[in-house]
Amino acid sequence: MARTISKSVQNQIQLLLDSNMAYEQVMERISGLKKSTLGRYANKFFPKRMKATPGRRATIGETTKSYIRRQVIKGEFKTAKAVHQYLNV
Repeated sequence: MARTISKSVQNQIQLLLDSNMAYEQVMERISGLKKSTLGRYANKFFPKRMKATPGRRATIGETTKSYIRRQVIKGEFKTAKAVHQYLNV
């Protein structure tokens, strides 16, 4: 079972997160605080906060993807190598 942190540290976390401070900066100010603990308390204090979308950002736009899809269906790009060459032009 995880050990709870003191109420004063919880209040300090809440104030720092309320001032839009980044997790890394909060962890520097409060020693011994891990990112998972900070995230758990951020969810507790601000349940409706906007979260960043998880995962890797797409490097190819939607229009490029639809163009490549259309070219594959039409037969212009017959192999993955042809698609790769198109993307690296």
